[in-house]
Amino acid sequence: MNISTIKIAFKYIFGGVSGVVEYLLGVLNAALAGMNEATKQRVQGALNLAHKVLATLTAIKWLCPTKWQTAYKATVDAVAEAVAALEDLEITTDEVAVIHDRTKAALDAWKLPDDDTCIDCAA
Repeated sequence: MNISTIKIAFKYIFGGVSGVVEYLLGVLNAALAGMNEATKQRVQGALNLAHKVLATLTAIKWLCPTKWQTAYKATVDAVAEAVAALEDLEITTDEVAVIHDRTKAALDAWKLPDDDTCIDCAA
């Protein structure tokens, strides 16, 4: 699976930062979904994808307004956890379940009301 720059631009135009994050988490979740009995090669591919997603999220941090930083931080933390779980090039069904649950929780955080009190939570 690849991250499409065109899709990122499209998602940003029509959905803002939350649209981009939703797309990136969807790509990551799709890569992780079929990994119950993954080979090291497939795990390495997922790890590389997770690194790309994390790098992309880091690169677009400046686009995230203060009121969304709580959800943004939850998203970055979830992807970072996925990267940490995949670093040993082995994946268990428990790790897949935890990663899936965390990314779903991060996505759900974007659907909560904006947090206008947050001041640079994603630092």
